[in-house]
Amino acid sequence: MLDVSREQSTIIKGVAISMMLFLHLFNGQHTDLCTNLFYIGDVPLALWLTQACNPVSFFLLLSGYGLACKYEQGTLSPRYQSGRIFNLYVHYWIVLAIFLVIGHVLYPTRYPGRLSQLIANASGWNTDYCSEMWFLLPYALVSLFSLYIIRVIDKIGLLWSLLITACLQLFTSFMISKCGIFFYTHMLAYQPLLFIHMLYSFTLGVSLRRTSLPLNLKQASVRCQVMMVLCIIGLVILQCVIGFGMGYMYNTPLIVILLSQLHFPKVIKMILLELGRKSMPIWMIHCWLAYYLFQPQVYSLKYPVLIFIGLAVVSYLLAVVVMWIARMVQQSIDAVTWRNKDL
Repeated sequence: MLDVSREQSTIIKGVAISMMLFLHLFNGQHTDLCTNLFYIGDVPLALWLTQACNPVSFFLLLSGYGLACKYEQGTLSPRYQSGRIFNLYVHYWIVLAIFLVIGHVLYPTRYPGRLSQLIANASGWNTDYCSEMWFLLPYALVSLFSLYIIRVIDKIGLLWSLLITACLQLFTSFMISKCGIFFYTHMLAYQPLLFIHMLYSFTLGVSLRRTSLPLNLKQASVRCQVMMVLCIIGLVILQCVIGFGMGYMYNTPLIVILLSQLHFPKVIKMILLELGRKSMPIWMIHCWLAYYLFQPQVYSLKYPVLIFIGLAVVSYLLAVVVMWIARMVQQSIDAVTWRNKDL
């Protein structure tokens, strides 16, 4: 089986969250807000590179891999996962509270809006405050039901699981692309569709854990390491040429496998580890800054590299604060729980 350590998984999360920031900063809606110096034909290089960014599939694949490990250890259960999901939501609620307060000061007529809107956003049912949080609820549901999903995968086999979930992903992708306006306004149909859409990447992660891949290249020669870097660059270029679409279905697992075998320089490894450890709150924070509250300030850095670094640094620093608050909240909850047990 493919052996991805916790550290390697965290590094790949660092790569994935970097993709997410890059994608959201320089996609088609926002690339004109910066000064582009390099082009591929008539297309800004930054916009062209966003086509290789599909961070959600990376996170889902890693989640499937990690939960398959938990399953093998006998520690995976809905009760265990519910605690992890609660922790996810605690971080989300803290981020939401912080930015709703700031948003109310800056745009009092927009935030917090109606009570029903607040409840819908707090639950993840309809994240129209920050639409990039669409991933929250369906991901939580996949995590909650992961034990049963893995049991189904074991029952029908890896090959059939991949084929079925791949077909489901293609179908849901088609439905979202053709009927997006309907789904965006009908959450009762959209949320189950997103849940189904995520199953393929999750199943890929489980399959990578279960598949025998006799790779142990972490201590390979410099030449071999360079070849892996060139392969990653080649896959990125191929995806950029193909554009958004089916390429992600094979591109993501190949890049994850290569990244898991790559020996990173010390500084890059340290940066990716830090980003990976803070990837969850960075995901929840960065679009509030780049889109909704401080867009002029973010893009005032002018050049794509500076904009990306600026947003990454500020999001990281805020993530440190959010994680500290979440830790205090969790400690308070634990203290109350233990006190009630003693009583």
